[in-house]
Amino acid sequence: MKPRIRLVATPDGVRAEGDKEARLGHALGGDPLAEGAPPEGVFAAWKWDGERLLVRNDRYGMHPLYYRADADSLTLSPDPLALLLSGESAELDDDALAVFIRLGFFLAEDTAFTAIRALPPAATLTWTPDGPLIRSPALPVPGPAALTQADAVDGFVELFRAAVARRLPAEPYVLPLSGGRDSRHILLELCRQGATPRLCVSGAKFPPDPGADARVAAHLAERLGLPHRTVARPRSQFRAERTANPAQGMGTLDGAWTLSLLAFLCRHSGLWYDGIGGGELAQNPSITLIRKNPYDVTDLPGLADRLLAAGRTGAHVEHLLGPRTRGLWSRERARVRLVRELSRHADAAFPLGSFFFWNRTRRSISLAPFTLGDDHAVIHTPYLDHALVDHLASVPHRFLIDGTFHDQALHRAFPEHAGLGFASAVPQRHGLVLVGHRLAYLTRLLGHTLHSERDWWRSHDRILQRLLAAGRGPGAPQRVSRLQPLALYLLQLESLAAGRAA
Repeated sequence: MKPRIRLVATPDGVRAEGDKEARLGHALGGDPLAEGAPPEGVFAAWKWDGERLLVRNDRYGMHPLYYRADADSLTLSPDPLALLLSGESAELDDDALAVFIRLGFFLAEDTAFTAIRALPPAATLTWTPDGPLIRSPALPVPGPAALTQADAVDGFVELFRAAVARRLPAEPYVLPLSGGRDSRHILLELCRQGATPRLCVSGAKFPPDPGADARVAAHLAERLGLPHRTVARPRSQFRAERTANPAQGMGTLDGAWTLSLLAFLCRHSGLWYDGIGGGELAQNPSITLIRKNPYDVTDLPGLADRLLAAGRTGAHVEHLLGPRTRGLWSRERARVRLVRELSRHADAAFPLGSFFFWNRTRRSISLAPFTLGDDHAVIHTPYLDHALVDHLASVPHRFLIDGTFHDQALHRAFPEHAGLGFASAVPQRHGLVLVGHRLAYLTRLLGHTLHSERDWWRSHDRILQRLLAAGRGPGAPQRVSRLQPLALYLLQLESLAAGRAA
């Protein structure tokens, strides 16, 4: 169970329930509750001394931490569902959900619930019987630095080496390794500095993933003379997502595939490395989308519309919306909320890269390692090193837009491995395997509804009936494939909002 504290001001004094002190994640070389700038690392911490609650988190707000402040009380936990009052309904944040159902992640400090907020980055929250006070600086979105492309690449290489040197392992460890750039750079740099892992491990993903991640990772490990193991994916995507959605506080549609991998790491290593931040900052996985939809501060509503249309569910989401939710979670509401967030990145060197880092990375990608993993494990995140982030965030847009910046750094630092490709170059697998996988998902969803969650069939918005109807007509396989995880999420969320779920 995740730690939680609830403070209630009464005429007889403050009633404190739960954990009076908690230190989550890993602060590197400093006290997370000390005054001044946050230390390196990903962490959140609080302490109640009987008179005042003090809460602080890391520079980027990557460690999940949520609060609920009422007139005379405050509740705090890394699990937002722990802030829902048992047996009572919870009002949903319609503007936040209008964005979420299209993009698959929340913006800024939004959550699915109106009364529950994520703690901002680099925040200091204090609470006394007089109420809460939150201080958090404006987002650091530096403009473009005066760099040549060679300077930018060399700076990346050198600062990354320094970031890893600050995070060398204090014990034997297992390294999660994919077929991408981020974990490859971590592994090669650790080996260069004489800190090789005792094992590299890869996780298998759900179809239509072609399985190239594990194959490329195994090839790299073999080149380096390191043992490698592939952990099988969860047998059922439906069951994995049914577990992962509430475990991640209903904050993302991703992460379920990591359950087996993280369980393996928790059993075999008290320390590992995570490449979070590397993709969004150095070689954005959405670079094709960004090139097609350049940031134009004079037309943010148009940009917002295009991002929403190209999002995780795109136009398909309309098939799940009924007469009620079609208004509450409309494209128009999503556009207004998204424009407000996009405007915060207007001065960034790479505005859409900054937007995805502070929203998708912080509010979605960060959840799996810090909610599904071991609370007591040390998880090093070298791409979030403060000096490195400052450098990458100021690299001029023109050096990043071709989508090869991280490749250039890897080839500069480790030319001997320049010929080894990346898993992203392998096309996804479609056909009968994917059809069978999606059909199994739908069968398990309907079976679970019949045997365990009969209220789901009587959903206010007839979500299951709309999902089945979406399976008819041209484009049905892709449409249902996109909608099934969202349908499960919305059914679970309806149960939580009605107070029917723990």
